[in-house]
Amino acid sequence: MILELGELAVKKAVAFGADEAEAFLIQGREINVRAESNVIKVATSQVRDGIGIRVFSNGGLGFASVNVFDEKKIKAAARDAVRLSKAAPRDKFNLLPEPKPIKKVSRLYDERAEGFGMDESIPLVEEILSTARGYDSRVTVRTAEFNANVGRRAVVSSRGIREEEQGSHFVYFIMGMARDGEEVSSFNYRFDSTRLVDEINVKRIALEFARSVIASLGAKRGESFKGAVILSPDAVEELMMGLIIHSINANNVQKGMSKWAGRLEERVASPLLTIEDDGLIEGGAGSLSFDREGLPPIPLPIIENGFLRTYLYNSYTARKEDRPSTGHASGGTRAVPAIGPTNLLIKSGDRTKDELISEVKRGVLVTRFSGFPKLVSGDFSGVVKGGFLIENGELTRPLIETLIAGNLFELLPKVSGLSRETERIESLVTPYIRIEDVSITGG
Repeated sequence: MILELGELAVKKAVAFGADEAEAFLIQGREINVRAESNVIKVATSQVRDGIGIRVFSNGGLGFASVNVFDEKKIKAAARDAVRLSKAAPRDKFNLLPEPKPIKKVSRLYDERAEGFGMDESIPLVEEILSTARGYDSRVTVRTAEFNANVGRRAVVSSRGIREEEQGSHFVYFIMGMARDGEEVSSFNYRFDSTRLVDEINVKRIALEFARSVIASLGAKRGESFKGAVILSPDAVEELMMGLIIHSINANNVQKGMSKWAGRLEERVASPLLTIEDDGLIEGGAGSLSFDREGLPPIPLPIIENGFLRTYLYNSYTARKEDRPSTGHASGGTRAVPAIGPTNLLIKSGDRTKDELISEVKRGVLVTRFSGFPKLVSGDFSGVVKGGFLIENGELTRPLIETLIAGNLFELLPKVSGLSRETERIESLVTPYIRIEDVSITGG
């Protein structure tokens, strides 16, 4: 059905005078169950339908969207998009991409998700609560949540693109702390997701969360020194990945908003660091058979042994450099295509996490970081929300009120170790990462 609606939108836009037209559609439903302070508070089920219509007229861009599949409203949106395009400034790079062969990615959709409802979702949140609280009565669950999403997406264009894909996605998390009398642990969380019903495992994240908050009881202020910091996978995602994703976005590069502009094939990080983007992984959280423009995502080395190999492009930014798109157009039905990664994979190292710790004379293991690095300059200063002091190769005590600061562009070349163990955080797979010469400040 949605392919036919997409064809209708494109046909009407061309009839209204557009040179080219594209429709991006999403049809689906979402279930959300949320618990707060150990009690289920919210349980909702909603439809998520929408269509975004992008058109070009004489190089001008027009865009309109609607969130219902009503033919009259779709026709009106197509007319509005064309009117906007005719009033917009001309840009010679405003052209739709030509179709390319699509390789269907497997394990992105579980047909059993179609029957997944409240009767299945509510018990899973109850299991998160009972597992965490059952581990230790000192555990306090601030929030626990389970989301089930199932539906399909499609792209249709006047250039001949006509693609549709079904998907299912289950996302669940827990956050909170531990209390022992007047003492409160570091705030922490655990998160997981899967495409398949049989792979839902809420008990695992509840146990990991409970163990982590109990272990952080008794935290004390840190000391001030300069030393090694070992980032857990969660901390890698919180501290590093936003800056890396920003810096490899071709739009930011072309606008002079990336520190890595003009640095392809140059060393930007330690030789130990290799990062890939691969949107074709079976069952991957960020996997897709085609991007927001209907093009296949190309698996890419982003950083290879410390060298910057590529940026991520959609068709517009690629055309500005007379090169093909990498298939990384991202976004939904409410805006024109942006640029985003698919599955980011950081290559693991040759040491265990414990071996990385044993080699540190004085440093900090950061399990959770709170702060916002400046994406252009790389400067950061933030709080170690969960962490442990490392002394003579051993974790000696949990930390509170400890800051770490520095410049990520300067610290990436100082990566001195990566663990063999990796963890998946949604669409990121990463090991523990050790970085030298980080400024650490005790409270």
